[in-house]
Amino acid sequence: MALENKKSNIELHVHAFLDKYDITDITRAMGVTNINILALLALNDSIYSKVVDEVRKQYPNSRKNGCGIKLPTGKCILNAREYSTREDFHILTIGYSFDNANHKTEIRKIIDNGLENKALVILDHPLVDNGETRTAGHISEEMKYNLERICKEYSGHIALEWNAYSKPWIRECLKIYLNMFGSNMIYHDINHEMEKLSEKLKEQGCNLPVLADTDLHARDEEKLLDMGTSRIITSVEGESPEEIFSSMKKNIFEGNYENVKKYVSLKHIIGAYCIPMLFPNHFEKPRG
Repeated sequence: MALENKKSNIELHVHAFLDKYDITDITRAMGVTNINILALLALNDSIYSKVVDEVRKQYPNSRKNGCGIKLPTGKCILNAREYSTREDFHILTIGYSFDNANHKTEIRKIIDNGLENKALVILDHPLVDNGETRTAGHISEEMKYNLERICKEYSGHIALEWNAYSKPWIRECLKIYLNMFGSNMIYHDINHEMEKLSEKLKEQGCNLPVLADTDLHARDEEKLLDMGTSRIITSVEGESPEEIFSSMKKNIFEGNYENVKKYVSLKHIIGAYCIPMLFPNHFEKPRG
């Protein structure tokens, strides 16, 4: 059955831990949270083949291709991956993922590869310092200049992320703590600064859509219920995963969508992210 201009709730950034639960737990959580389209991913790892294998066992009548999966219920799970880059930016490709990339791969190579394969490319928490302070700080002025260059270069083809984990007051507390130990880190409310950057670029004729997502680190089944804390809502149409994805992507770059911007709870972020980051030797994939 084709989808015809149906309003869909879309979560574009969920880190799946498939050794802790299975695809039926994920789809059940999609039902509880009213998510129609979901991108499952991992940092520096393409997990889509594992997702397809699980879906094949649990939902044999699903429609599957390289873009994503349409379940018998009509809900969709999209192929996706998060990449570290040589420049210390993180980037998402939605609707496509590839394995031959690592933290030394140039960001433009990942963007170009994604765009060549019709992916939705998103600059993930673009103003976060992924290097020295490991997300607590803000990128340097030099990196911000390089970020603006990338945005202008790929205007109309890539998007920016509003991130539900980037709670301003938590990052402010981390700033105080790190500065006590001589870090002297730069700090901003990164979601607010990112929106200012988007508006500045818009005034210069650039098109960099801002997309809200949760960046959910679903380390256990319970945390799956926080998917869609931040989400986008748009009308989609089509019958195959590829048609539905193309409809969604077209609406994004035409501005025909709305953002739901909310932060996850303090309890969630401490358990899902802060503790694993502080004690990485005790957690598999502390950054997801």
